[in-house]
Amino acid sequence: MRIRALDSIRGLLLLQMTLDHFGKPISHYLYQCFGFFSAAEGFFFLSGFVGILAATSKGVKDPGQHWMRWRALKTWRYHIATLLVLCLLSYWLLPSIFGNFKSIFQNPAGGILWSLLLVHTPEWLDVLPLYVVFLLLGSFVFPLFVKAKKKRQIFYLWVPSLAVWTVAQFGLQGWINGLFPAWVSHGDFDPYSWQFVYFSGAAVAAWWKRARAEESAGAPFAVRSVVKLSPLLIPILIFCFLWSHQFIPLELPSEIFTGKVHVGLLRFVNFFVFMLGICYIVRKWPNLLDFKFANVMGRHSLDVYSAHIVLVYLWFAVPNSIRYYVPWNVVVPVVACVLLWALAKLRDRK
Repeated sequence: MRIRALDSIRGLLLLQMTLDHFGKPISHYLYQCFGFFSAAEGFFFLSGFVGILAATSKGVKDPGQHWMRWRALKTWRYHIATLLVLCLLSYWLLPSIFGNFKSIFQNPAGGILWSLLLVHTPEWLDVLPLYVVFLLLGSFVFPLFVKAKKKRQIFYLWVPSLAVWTVAQFGLQGWINGLFPAWVSHGDFDPYSWQFVYFSGAAVAAWWKRARAEESAGAPFAVRSVVKLSPLLIPILIFCFLWSHQFIPLELPSEIFTGKVHVGLLRFVNFFVFMLGICYIVRKWPNLLDFKFANVMGRHSLDVYSAHIVLVYLWFAVPNSIRYYVPWNVVVPVVACVLLWALAKLRDRK
């Protein structure tokens, strides 16, 4: 059973990411608009969260969670198809974006190999490869989350993810990337840090389901305690919002704590508190965040995300005399969002 509000939130996150990627002036107001984090964190967190819900419902017929591997394969095919289309467009029709794919044409054997293995990921093409890897890892880890009998077991399963994220703060990505050719592009996301966002979403969902089961069996009131404490998150969110937008006279924190690439500590805490607030709203008022137009996009997030990458590249192939001026840099991103919604609607009918 799907939770409509979660699909709607994923759809809204996709719309925000699309508008962010189209650049200013809209991105000036949308990027990290709620604090020291972006829509990408929400996308990965919810993917892990929803993944546990799906793993629980499908666990009876598919205890090995093979569906996750099929989902990973499908996502891999979408990524490779998108990359192939953009490579051909850049070579034959859009020379202005050729630079993003130049290294593949200059190193055809290595470019094809590392692209197929999801190691080489040009700009804006680095999210789906992460999702493929996390799905594959999740197909082995999620069954353990689902089978956990106690909340502390879920915590123990989450600790390795925390450990990898901690090590990643000290340059793990740079050391491993140094093993590959210098021309290989690894994207803007540190996989060893971003896996923490994904598996934290999974751990929260697993913990909540276990806490609900224990409470119904007469165990301590963990669920009610969390619900009662949720309103206390509001002051933290307000403070981080005011701080990030410089509405209070405090020096902005160092990149070490708020960096996007490695998911700095303050960035993660700010985002995690925000998502706990969203979870509270969904629990308290399940229909409040259910938006029909966004819901359909969330249900077909893979199609929408892949298509948005192509639209973004097409936009960046447009001459600067158009791309940097009103009304085009406002109208075109909005039209792109409408087209993505239409694509999702079409997929929904099929």
